[in-house]
Amino acid sequence: MAGLLCLQGGRELTPPCEEMDAEVLERVDGPVAVLAGAARPGSDYAGASGRARRHYEGLGAAVVIVPDPREGQVAALDALDGVAMVVLPGGSPGGLLDVLTGPVGERLVELHRSGVVLSGASAGAMVLCARTALPDRGGTTGAGLGLVPGLALPHWSPGSDRRWSVGDGLLWGLPECGGVLVDGDDVSAVGQGRASVRTGDVWRELPRRPPSSMSELIET
Repeated sequence: MAGLLCLQGGRELTPPCEEMDAEVLERVDGPVAVLAGAARPGSDYAGASGRARRHYEGLGAAVVIVPDPREGQVAALDALDGVAMVVLPGGSPGGLLDVLTGPVGERLVELHRSGVVLSGASAGAMVLCARTALPDRGGTTGAGLGLVPGLALPHWSPGSDRRWSVGDGLLWGLPECGGVLVDGDDVSAVGQGRASVRTGDVWRELPRRPPSSMSELIET
């Protein structure tokens, strides 16, 4: 059975996100891997990894830092062995797509299909979807990992989608320190803000309980 997915809107790894991340960790039985591929190589990658380690260790998790795949894919792949959850913090969606093009991205898809939880914030959430907006690359869109249909808009609030040029189709509005849980066909809001979904021209706020049906959202 595929693992739980958490799409977060940003301001990740801060105290207001603790309740949301603790809820996700209730579904995790094993180490949490941090893959900060949306950060720039070097000190930016190390800093993002360190912030994630402190945040999740503070919530009681055992944390594994995945070495930067740009400096060696074998070491990154080895670090993903035996983990129960993978965290993708925010940064550059284009940069993260580059990191996940090839064996590391393929491994994440395999892990998800085997039941590993994936949690992505901002750029991390964007690349988990079928399509990814690339504001750092001229506002184009590219193919994501395809684990969630549609396209995610991070740092979202009602009306903020007007600044995105993403066309029609299924859109996920992800507020900061909040977002969406995807558990098979079940979809629900988590954390702060008003996580919403757009089908056609209509935005609808997602409930926390009971969950919505992904198949019904797609058909709407």
